[in-house]
Amino acid sequence: MKTIILILKGFIIGLAKIIPGVSGAVLAISMGIYDKAINSITEFTNDIKNNILFLLSISIGVIIAMIIGAKIVTYCLSNYYLITMLFFIGLITGSIKTIYNKTNKNKRSIFLIISSFIIMSILSLSNINNIYIKTNTIIDYIIFFISGLIEAFGTVIPGISSTALLMILGTYELILDMISNITNINIFLSYFPLVICYSLGLILGITIFSVFINYMFKKHSPDTYSCIFGIIISTIFLLILKTFIVSFSLLDLIIGILFLIIGITITNLFEE
Repeated sequence: MKTIILILKGFIIGLAKIIPGVSGAVLAISMGIYDKAINSITEFTNDIKNNILFLLSISIGVIIAMIIGAKIVTYCLSNYYLITMLFFIGLITGSIKTIYNKTNKNKRSIFLIISSFIIMSILSLSNINNIYIKTNTIIDYIIFFISGLIEAFGTVIPGISSTALLMILGTYELILDMISNITNINIFLSYFPLVICYSLGLILGITIFSVFINYMFKKHSPDTYSCIFGIIISTIFLLILKTFIVSFSLLDLIIGILFLIIGITITNLFEE
């Protein structure tokens, strides 16, 4: 049962990673598996068997979600944008109380929260949706290796949406197409060299960034959580702005609010 729950948590995190502006790491914190995931990576040799089982369970959920979810989420965003976005806002909102309780709640904490909120908001609002065009040269390999590093950065650092960063770089559409067509052998083989470069960047990035964030949690935990809290508030604020830019009906709003509540409930149920 524990393994199934971990796979389900990984599945939700995997879905979140597809949505621009949503941080999978934030949901991992919300569900109580973030710290353990970082420790499992940085202290892998201390308990190899359990660390492999834990990381494998989460990874299975993430991979399944990204393969299946790439098409599902794209469809939901195209046809039920408001409802889908409110659901993910709910998943993130459910973590607010837990993360705030891990801050010092003093003047320094408030300063860090406000600073991280402002910085994250400015960076996100300046996002430009570029589209990278394959050149069929070595440049493609370099760009996709960098994309892997960016994916790792957003995966490990809470509050940072790797999807939004990939959109800035312009490779988001290609990577989404690559993932959604992973079961199509011909298309996947055409992407295979890029998959290798992307995977190498991802593995190297996760290793490096995990060591950094692990150090921050051990040495400056309250301050780190204060920054994360500010980023989460910024994320919710920005997602709300993105959500209500489209036209919607009263029924959509009612259903969306219901899914917002469901999202909050899921986070609270999975919280450890």
